[in-house]
Amino acid sequence: MTAAVRPGPLGTHFPGVFDFTTLRGPHDENNPYSGLSMCVYTGDTTSHCNSCREAIAAEIDITPTSIIQPRQVHGSKIVLIDDNFMRLDPESRLAAIDETDGTITAINRIAIGINTADCVPVLLCSTGGTRLVAAVHAGWRGTLAGIAAKAVGAMKEAGGTGIAAYIGVSICRDCFEVGDEVVEAFAAAGMDDGIIFRSAATGKAHIDLQAANRLQLTRCGLPAEMIFTDGTCSKHDTSGNYFSARRMGVNSGRTFTGIMLI
Repeated sequence: MTAAVRPGPLGTHFPGVFDFTTLRGPHDENNPYSGLSMCVYTGDTTSHCNSCREAIAAEIDITPTSIIQPRQVHGSKIVLIDDNFMRLDPESRLAAIDETDGTITAINRIAIGINTADCVPVLLCSTGGTRLVAAVHAGWRGTLAGIAAKAVGAMKEAGGTGIAAYIGVSICRDCFEVGDEVVEAFAAAGMDDGIIFRSAATGKAHIDLQAANRLQLTRCGLPAEMIFTDGTCSKHDTSGNYFSARRMGVNSGRTFTGIMLI
């Protein structure tokens, strides 16, 4: 397995940080797990995920055990990856980050990240104060639960300042059709202006999850110039680089978006 990792904007703009997105690479279109994916809880084989993790670790020059992947559940739980966590045995580590949708660390060369196939990956780094990075998984439920804001708050409490963010590859507003109950929830959360759309052709409601998370981050005090948005839609992108549950089904691989201090 050969890894394909695309560097992100946080590491480009701020020293001491490396952020990245995995690319699916060569794959069999008839196999929804084919290509680079290391998410073990969506139906893929453990052996394939392990080989992909080893390839990614080699690509970014860390050990496979230094890649931290929580088992996500569309919640807002965030776990600190500290020395105590790193001393745990593998089984205890997995238990500690079960039902977890975000991680924060101040440890160098520990790649924290999340797996997505349409949901929004949000990476954060502090450019001043305590050196910290964070990674959160923001689907519509996590966005409503304020997981990105929660991560920013935790970083500030830990001494991080000048926080910058990257909103990664995820489903676009035109592809993210939702029910009226989701629209009502976003409106109740004050995320309606510029977030909720209705298709003129179908009358169906759509949510702009990328814009919703950007709004949440600005409400936390992040200036616009410190928020970088990829803009690539995981569902309709034609490159073949990204997994999409809406295009491929939920039983498919996942794109990993990660960040580490270097």
